[in-house]
Amino acid sequence: MNADDFSPLTQALAAMLAKASPNERKKLAREIARDLRKSNLQRIRAQKNPDGTAFTKRKASTVTVLRGMKFVWKGQARSLKNWRLRKTKKGEVITGYDLEKKAERSFYKRDILRFIEVKKDKISTSKPNKQTRMFKRLATARYLRMSANDKGVTLSFAPQVAGIAAVHHYGLKERVRGKSLEIQYPERKLLGFSPADIKHIENQLLTFLTNH
Repeated sequence: MNADDFSPLTQALAAMLAKASPNERKKLAREIARDLRKSNLQRIRAQKNPDGTAFTKRKASTVTVLRGMKFVWKGQARSLKNWRLRKTKKGEVITGYDLEKKAERSFYKRDILRFIEVKKDKISTSKPNKQTRMFKRLATARYLRMSANDKGVTLSFAPQVAGIAAVHHYGLKERVRGKSLEIQYPERKLLGFSPADIKHIENQLLTFLTNH
């Protein structure tokens, strides 16, 4: 995102804004950052570029969706939905929404006495839906960070996902882990200004300048 994305009106309003106090500019910047993050998250979830075009579809394949599981943990029967398995230095961890506690919980796999039921579905990515859409992790406030001060606004992805986000945003090549094979990804603009974003920012600037 840079100044070239903005209209002459927006740039003129920004120049006038320089006369406001640092605290006033910082407050306005936080409002702009909040709304801009919201619109970018909505676009990623809708699988669209800032200009309104759809993301290039990934090649049709089958993905495994982890629906739910039941297991015995420390003598208790627990039920999770939308679970996932990850490896840590201390062992494999299963995380999911705990139906009994009504919150997300994590369990070390080694602490589970036995599994009662594990539900998995295979879904084709040829039909986009909530389960198969791309960038589900990136399209969350946890991973799309915002910062604002009296000099401007920044949206960026968290360090742990910034690399993969850049590969898709710029359409770069990525080497497959453990193999001498590179994959060329199509460009999918994850962040940017839509015409509606620019119009909204102009209105925010006009409202601010009118009231100060």
